[in-house]
Amino acid sequence: MDKHLKSGSVQSLPCTVRAYVFEDFNYGQTFKVFATRNAQFNEVSWFYCSSTSEEIDRYVTYNYLEQTWSIGTLPRTSWIDAGGASSNPLAAGSSGTSSNFLYEHEVGSNDDGSAMTAFVESADFDAGDGNQFMHIQRLIPDVAFIGTDTEPELTYSIKTRDFPLGSLNTATTATVTSTTGVAYVRARARQMRVRIESTDVDNSWRLGDTRFDIKADGRR
Repeated sequence: MDKHLKSGSVQSLPCTVRAYVFEDFNYGQTFKVFATRNAQFNEVSWFYCSSTSEEIDRYVTYNYLEQTWSIGTLPRTSWIDAGGASSNPLAAGSSGTSSNFLYEHEVGSNDDGSAMTAFVESADFDAGDGNQFMHIQRLIPDVAFIGTDTEPELTYSIKTRDFPLGSLNTATTATVTSTTGVAYVRARARQMRVRIESTDVDNSWRLGDTRFDIKADGRR
C-alpha cells in the first residue's frame, strides 16, 4: 500500500473529473449522495444526482491503488460490498420506469441475457501541448478476452478535433480480435481520444497497454 494511503490524516485528493461532477450536480439532492466500496477492485464510489435529476443517476469512482478516477451513469440507491451477504457486491436500484430491483454486481458479461455495451474512453490527448498536429497510422492492441464468446471482438475508435472548442468526430475505427497483431488506422488532428468498445454477448475482456504509432505532423 502506498504511504499516502495510511498517513492517518484527512487529505485532499487530486481529482481529474471534479469539474464534470460538480458542474452537473443537483445540490438540492445532496442528502441522497452515498459512498460505497468495491474492495475486490480497490475502488471507492460516490453515487449522486445530476443537475436535471431528482434521483441518483451518476457515479464517480476512485481507485486508491492506481490513483485514477472514472465516471458513469448508473441508478443505484444502496450498496453492500462482497462479504457475508454475498460473494459479489449487491445494490438496490431502478431499471427504466420500474424500481425496487436488487442487482448482483461483478458477475457475468451480459445485460440480463442480452448484449451489453462495455467501453473505456480516454480524455483528449495531444502532442507538444497542442502546438502541433499529430498523425496516427497504426495501433498494437493489448487485450485479454476472458468471456465465453467464441469469436470475441473489440472496436477501437479514434476521435479527433482540431481545436480545444471544436467538435469531436470519429475519424477512424478498427476491429480487433483475439488474433489481431496490429491494426492500421489513419487520423490527423491536434487533439485525439480513444474509445475501446464491445457489444457482443458473453464477451468479457481486460485491457492492457495499447500502443499507438503517433508522429508529429502538419495540417493539410
